[in-house]
Amino acid sequence: MANPGQNPRQNPKKNEEPLFEEPKFDKRQYLTYERERAKAIISVFITGALIGLLSGELEIYGYWYISIILIIVVIYFLRSIITLFKIAIPKQTSHKLLMYLELIITWLVFWIIALNPPLHVVSGPEVIDLEYMHNGNWTKLNETNKQYDLLGGHSFQLRYYTEYKYNITNITIQENGKAISNKYDRSTGYVYFNLTMPTAGSTESININETSTVTTHETIQFFGIS
Repeated sequence: MANPGQNPRQNPKKNEEPLFEEPKFDKRQYLTYERERAKAIISVFITGALIGLLSGELEIYGYWYISIILIIVVIYFLRSIITLFKIAIPKQTSHKLLMYLELIITWLVFWIIALNPPLHVVSGPEVIDLEYMHNGNWTKLNETNKQYDLLGGHSFQLRYYTEYKYNITNITIQENGKAISNKYDRSTGYVYFNLTMPTAGSTESININETSTVTTHETIQFFGIS
């Protein structure tokens, strides 16, 4: 029984739970966590960018499937990659999910960037500066209406300059469907071949195919002069 004049509510029961106390805000711990999370975001961005650029190069050479395998491996070992640089993994689940999402988006964006100019040239190798041997010197051929003039009924040693961002793996030159032997000097970029012109007033065409990551087909016409 309560004492006279005493409010029963002033005596809490022994089994009554204590009131919730909000934990004290630790500013230093919060700043440390945010700093580590920022480091993780930067490291994931750099990792995704590097993997994306590498994936673009792999696709150029026809190995796009390796890019898929590569990103799967990186996703699986992402925690190990981050901790390798002594960076703490975010504790909150939402932050972890954003980290993986950032990796995938960055990878895709830089993959697309790697497949477009200026990192990747869509056009193939170029054929320029057609010259012929004249009196022991290389002389540039005269061009008229996209035709080159050569003395009819004579044989000539010709060369042209070619260049491309990637390695040129094969060059074929054909005259009327028949292959013409050629020599490609990689150190100078010149391709050498011989051509016999028909009689004056006639036209002769050769087809040049250069193969790299893409293939270039170009037709060059010669006009026999007297």
